[in-house]
Formats: sequence, structure tokens, C-alpha cells
Amino acid sequence: MTTDLDTFLIALCVEPDCGIIPSPRPRSGPGHPMAVTDAELVCLAVAQLLLRFNDERHWLRAAPAKVGYLFPRLLPQSAYNQRLREAGDLMEVALRGLAARTPSSADAVRIWDGTPVRCGASREAAKRSDLAG
Repeated sequence: MTTDLDTFLIALCVEPDCGIIPSPRPRSGPGHPMAVTDAELVCLAVAQLLLRFNDERHWLRAAPAKVGYLFPRLLPQSAYNQRLREAGDLMEVALRGLAARTPSSADAVRIWDGTPVRCGASREAAKRSDLAG
């Protein structure tokens, strides 16, 4: 299984029917539509965490090179910080949705991966085996 950040971000941002990110909130009042949607904002924040950028300044400087081809419109630092603060409830809903869809130890089926160990390869074990002779 390969983990691909691009595929994950596209699925998280584009798939509105999956229920992870709620549909966009209705905009009230005059003015231009938001440059970055709520889904894009959540995806940018998730990418920031997955790429281990702790500081928004460094993230917004590196974002065009790292994920700029996925998000053609990026916010300036002040707008990004303000939108993240306002989207606290949305982030909680998105993270709970991701956690609910992520396999865990509480699942009924677990897939374990291990290195095969040779059994009965020693001479003594082969002599004691019921299959000997």
C-alpha cells in the first residue's frame, strides 16, 4: 500500500459526498466570494500537519512549491490565520470524520504483517517431527 499525499488531499477536498467536510456554509452579505473554500482550507491545514510545518509563515512560504499545483489560490498569512481560527468547529468535524474512517485496533478485522520464520529447519526438529522418515 502506498500513501500519496496528492491523492489524499484531492479525495479529501473534492469528494463532497464522503461527509468528512460539510458542504460550504452559505455566504451572507455583499462582496466577493471566498478565494479559498472551507474544504481547501481544511486540506491546506491537513497538508501543513502531514508535511510537519509547525509555523504558518514557513508553511505559506513553502506551500506553493509543495502543494501549489493542487491549490492555485493561497491566502496571505493574516487571512490564513484568521480563517483557521474561524474554522475551529469545521476542523473538529473534519478530523472526527477522518478518525472514524481510519482503521484502528477496535476494528473487527486486523491485518498484521510479519516476517515469515522458518520452523523445523534444524536437524533436531526434523528428527522429532512426525513427518521424519
